[in-house]
Amino acid sequence: MIDIHWWRSGYDDQVHAFREEQAGREFGEAMCEHCVPNSKITLSDQGRRCMACLLIIGDLLATAHGDTLWRAS
Repeated sequence: MIDIHWWRSGYDDQVHAFREEQAGREFGEAMCEHCVPNSKITLSDQGRRCMACLLIIGDLLATAHGDTLWRAS
């Protein structure tokens, strides 16, 4: 499984899921493709979470655990 950090974006004030390999870049790109300069990222997981990031992470977890039955056909 990939390493994820939940950090708040100063652009939309939501907590997004960022991959760990984002470190060292000038900007971060969340799982939902929300991009924000590192200067606008708060290293806090407090606040409203991005629904798109939650759904993407949930899908990755379900796939990693072989649980694909919950998805609609």
